[in-house]
Amino acid sequence: MIGKLLVANRNEIARRVIRGAHALGISCVAVCSDPDVDAPYVAEADEFVRLPGATPTDTYLNVDAVVRAAITSEADAVHPGYGFLSEDAGFARACGAAGLVFVGPPPEVIEAMGSKLTAKATMAGAGVPVLPTVEIHARGVDDAVEEAVAALGWPVLVKASAGGGGRGMRVVEGPDALADALSSAQREAASAFGDGTVFVEPYVTRPRHIEVQILGDAHGTVVHLFERECSIQRRHQKIIEESPSPVLTPHQRAELGATAVTAARTIGYVNAGTVEFLLLPDGRFAFLEVNTRLQVEHPVTEIVTGLDLVRLQLLVADGIPLPPEVIDARVTGHAIEARLYAEDATRQFQPSAGLLHRFRFPLSSRVRIDSGVEDGSEVSVHYDPMLAKVIAHAPTRTEAARALAGALERAQVHGVTTNRDLLVRILRHPEFLSGDIDTGFLVRHDPAVLGAPLADAPTRQLHAVAAALAGQAERRAQAPVLGAMPSGWRNNPSSPQTVAFAGPDGTVAVDYRFDRTGECTDVAVNGEGRQDISVLSCTAAAVVLNVAAASGQDRPSGEDRVSEQNGVARRYEVQRVGLTTFVDGPDGSTVLTEIDRFPVPGSLLAAGALVAPLPGTVVKVAVAAGDPVAAGDTLVAIEAMKMEHEVRSPSDGIVTEVHVAAGEQVDAGRLLVVIDGPDHNSDGAT
Repeated sequence: MIGKLLVANRNEIARRVIRGAHALGISCVAVCSDPDVDAPYVAEADEFVRLPGATPTDTYLNVDAVVRAAITSEADAVHPGYGFLSEDAGFARACGAAGLVFVGPPPEVIEAMGSKLTAKATMAGAGVPVLPTVEIHARGVDDAVEEAVAALGWPVLVKASAGGGGRGMRVVEGPDALADALSSAQREAASAFGDGTVFVEPYVTRPRHIEVQILGDAHGTVVHLFERECSIQRRHQKIIEESPSPVLTPHQRAELGATAVTAARTIGYVNAGTVEFLLLPDGRFAFLEVNTRLQVEHPVTEIVTGLDLVRLQLLVADGIPLPPEVIDARVTGHAIEARLYAEDATRQFQPSAGLLHRFRFPLSSRVRIDSGVEDGSEVSVHYDPMLAKVIAHAPTRTEAARALAGALERAQVHGVTTNRDLLVRILRHPEFLSGDIDTGFLVRHDPAVLGAPLADAPTRQLHAVAAALAGQAERRAQAPVLGAMPSGWRNNPSSPQTVAFAGPDGTVAVDYRFDRTGECTDVAVNGEGRQDISVLSCTAAAVVLNVAAASGQDRPSGEDRVSEQNGVARRYEVQRVGLTTFVDGPDGSTVLTEIDRFPVPGSLLAAGALVAPLPGTVVKVAVAAGDPVAAGDTLVAIEAMKMEHEVRSPSDGIVTEVHVAAGEQVDAGRLLVVIDGPDHNSDGAT
């Protein structure tokens, strides 16, 4: 029996496995890199072993170090979670050789399914439908490859054979773009999975991505636990998953489940896994791959079936047959999961790293939060930028979508940019609510539009007012002398107090005046008096504004300002960190940066300067000084957070300076390239 379990992963999935193991009375050992030593999952484990270093290669992907940690801590078993070593047959074998139970399928199964090419051939032999494939060898593109790929029909999809998660995947519209796409995909796949093998298959327009949860024990029993719809994707990586699929008929559900069980039995599957399919527009299914591990989106299956998949994994690893509740599983209600990422959907999903000053979600009996972070956590550039999985369960799909959107909208996530607003708009989109979705949803609907702030421009002005008033309240509370005096008090009142912020709408200036009693009597935004606003209360942490339903609405005779009788009170929670203010209210959230009235001379970048949008490694420099460039041309590619990010020219022009070389480590804000052109922009567009 497993008494002590080493969890060979980090953050959210490590916390999930630790929680499941503790429920069975199993003690847990965590492993952590140097950046993760203070992470919540490490604190929740009973013991931990530090893996020196920061990069995945040095730490979580280091087979010898992880196995040595298990032996040193006297663990009985190893749970790999997902990602990292979870689908590494060599790691599973190393665990077995060290006398450790590997919580997952046999190494032979992992190895056979670790290559998508091998997996497709195996499934085709078992009668499972697959798409035609062209394997790309190390020699790259030659006439034979071009001819074979063209025979598939354009567009085509380049995919990494050894991994998933959208890494090493490229859509190619025509032959001219094939060589560059293959080279980029091979480079990314080699970095992410240690194997640069890629292949090409037809790019199916408007397919749905549907996967089936499978579970097998060591006694020959294999079952499916229904399907998950994972069609909402960005960069070919899932961001919203649900169960059951809103489109499958009972006949399709039964057929798909039976096919998945056939696939699992064909390869002798044991433990938890997933068989993934494309549902083609004509109703046919095509096999994609087998994920020989627990999936990121497993909570939706747990919620609709009432089963704990981590518990079942551990029972199977202990040699116990699948219990009756698994054999007789049923679906109750509908569950939807959204992946909250530290990334900017308005800038082609550029990842965001930094310190989480606040990470809070509203309490709800219908919403589950699986997170690897909390207040004070550091979001590192070394790992995947997922912060949390937010899952809602309700009797109907519409109710689940509403509950999930509401929980995300009311969340307070301060310190990094997230895809929260994108997720909310998707969940409320008519196409999503109707179930008319496919993997091209975010191709048809611009993520930059869907991911724009939920708060509109007029609302953001209210947020600026709240930020200004909370700032003055904080300063008054910290005043070493005369702290009881009203803000801005003068013997002879003159000009109002003023503060300016940089925000989503550029610069916004707020003027305000307090009278001798401490009441805020005047508010102006960008020089325009706001008679539709009155201040009910004001502290450093919260500001309550009374706001007229519409500017200029009719008010009782003799009243020139909104009052409690003709306005609606809104509470804004405020957190100030240095010059940055985070405002959260019932009408959305805004981040504002107070503008220093006395900036250090020379601190501003010259026009045409492009900087690194995040820390990472320069993997490609595509230009040299003197080169002409057009708007949108790739200048530099930076690898960070397990993805490549391209810095592109914002305008036509001439490259005048190049400050980095391939292989160089850069920090966020590092000057990369300077362009002499008519339309300069100092942000790196990725």
